[in-house]
Amino acid sequence: MTDLTSLEAIVLAALADRPRYGYELVERIAELTNGRKQVRPGNLYRVLERLAVRGLVEETPGALAAGEDERRRYFRATRPGIRAAEEELSMYGRVLRRAGGLRQRPADG
Repeated sequence: MTDLTSLEAIVLAALADRPRYGYELVERIAELTNGRKQVRPGNLYRVLERLAVRGLVEETPGALAAGEDERRRYFRATRPGIRAAEEELSMYGRVLRRAGGLRQRPADG
């Protein structure tokens, strides 16, 4: 099992369906989290570097459309990266189910 931070797991989930470049990845993370996670590009690239060192993401050539910036760096989740994200996110679901009081507890004041 690979321990991931919540942001690392979300980044991997955002890369699970296809390679993405930085800004596109920032937007996908915001979409997946309903805007609750806002990631700055500098922070995102540090996360991607950590994940790459661990073999969970890799840089990949992007398919450039006409007029796109050729400096864009595309990343994709590797199979181990997708498995690690699935395990981590699944664990959050188990915690939520087992801590049933989180959903049933009345809000304080």
